[in-house]
Amino acid sequence: MLSSSLRFYFRLLLVLIPIIVFGAYIVKNAVNVPYDDDEALLISINLIHDNSRNLFHALVLQHNDHRIFFSRLAAILIGFFNGEMNFRTMIICGYLNLILLGHALYLVFRTVSNRLIFFLPVTLLVFSPLVYVVHLWSITAFEQTLAITFSLYSLYFLQASKQKIWYLSIPFVVAATLANLDGLSIIPVGLVWLILQKRTRESLIFGVFSVGYLFIFFQGFNFSFSSESFTLSQTIWLIFRGFVSFTGSIVKVLSDSHIYILSLTAGGFFLVIYLLFSVKKFTTSEGWKDVLFPVSFVEISFLKLLACGFMIAMGRGMSNIDSMAAMRFQVYSVSICVLFYLFVLSNIKNKKLQNSLFLVFSLTALSLNFWSYAKYEDAVAEHNDELKVDSYNFPNHTFFIHQYAKSEDHDKPFFSHYTFPEYFSESEIQLWNEQSASQDLNTQNMIKTSIIEDKSRYGEYKYPVLNIEIDHLPAGIPGKEVYLMLSDRMKMDKPYLIALRLHNNNWLRNLLKPDTLPPSFSAIIPQKMPQGMYSAALCWTENGIPKSLLIAKDFAVKAN
Repeated sequence: MLSSSLRFYFRLLLVLIPIIVFGAYIVKNAVNVPYDDDEALLISINLIHDNSRNLFHALVLQHNDHRIFFSRLAAILIGFFNGEMNFRTMIICGYLNLILLGHALYLVFRTVSNRLIFFLPVTLLVFSPLVYVVHLWSITAFEQTLAITFSLYSLYFLQASKQKIWYLSIPFVVAATLANLDGLSIIPVGLVWLILQKRTRESLIFGVFSVGYLFIFFQGFNFSFSSESFTLSQTIWLIFRGFVSFTGSIVKVLSDSHIYILSLTAGGFFLVIYLLFSVKKFTTSEGWKDVLFPVSFVEISFLKLLACGFMIAMGRGMSNIDSMAAMRFQVYSVSICVLFYLFVLSNIKNKKLQNSLFLVFSLTALSLNFWSYAKYEDAVAEHNDELKVDSYNFPNHTFFIHQYAKSEDHDKPFFSHYTFPEYFSESEIQLWNEQSASQDLNTQNMIKTSIIEDKSRYGEYKYPVLNIEIDHLPAGIPGKEVYLMLSDRMKMDKPYLIALRLHNNNWLRNLLKPDTLPPSFSAIIPQKMPQGMYSAALCWTENGIPKSLLIAKDFAVKAN
């Protein structure tokens, strides 16, 4: 038999393994290339370099509907100590925020159970590729995760047991709101909890502070609203539908084609179970002494995440139900699932039932953890390929092919405090060019392009949207890290590189039965390169040797 100390360290190791493994995953896949809204970080750095007096303004400057103080602060500090901005460093530092979230959830867990092994489902879910979009993207790693973390820290100090130091919750309230707009939900939730605890003095101070702070927070603030109009009955239904879908959107990982019904089902299950426990509480006198209504730390934490989901549903649920299950919100949905587990665990007193609940959630969390690593492997690789390609395209052509389709690209001076890494050397590009120029065209290879007219997805794009498909390729072409090189016959020294994705790739089928047939590729890109005729070649590197295959000599790029 193992001694009690050995059992403790073994359980601790089990709890820590997901944290260590996902940390290695983040380090491996972090790329030092700006992505989408990361431009906001460079704006802050540029403002400060232009005039150091702009520091406060640069930190609190509104970005979309948010004041992203911590994202900007991290970027400025990295730029200061590193000499220039490094997005890979920021992504890795952002992983510390996820560890902070794990700590905040552990504080909640400690009020529920003293059995460390029961925390295992939490680390399995939180530290997994379920949240890869948030934590492989510089700016978001300091937004949603910190908004949740600071909110839970704030509620921690609002517990009755922390009454002597309750005022420490106020800095965390401010921090939550400055991480992401969704953090504002901590204000009504925290105030209501104080009132339910009959803490009149603290409620009054918290309320007065909140009113004054919100007045300052919203000075010069502008909201972005959907232009669509709805009737009151439609609005209520759409918000409710979006809220329920958001609540259960952790199941998105199970199927991309049945997201809506799966999310509604899981969200409905969470909410019904919560309501059943609430009804039970109304029928007993347990916990009602000296309070208006008994609400535990774990329950108010769960309600805080639900309030956050309701805020997001009001802002996004009316325009597009699918957006409620977007990958960028998965850190919220994972936290909701985790807090649901802890809430149910806190309401079960029978040890056998607790053990059964732990077993069910552990097996579910372990399955989702493994499933997410397998499912999102290709998506992460393809995303990184696009970033690496754009690190070549911008220095050579002053635009990103895989980004900024709805607006103009910035000019080179905008990136004066950041250096694009070199993933493709000049010699590699030259070899690809020379190889393809000396090859005869194989007429069996097929490449075709078309303009996508889908206004629901691409109607706001500034550029025509090209769909490129490549198939009938010979055997021996790898399925990953293959790029399309478009060379203008008059300017062969600076071709355009396009990252390719496996066409109609079924990740589960490939996992169970790898496809032995030659791959086919596709790419959907904004048509930013000039119209004209190009030589098209597939390019890759095999055992450190650049290789290419000519697939078209007169590939036409033209707008409709």
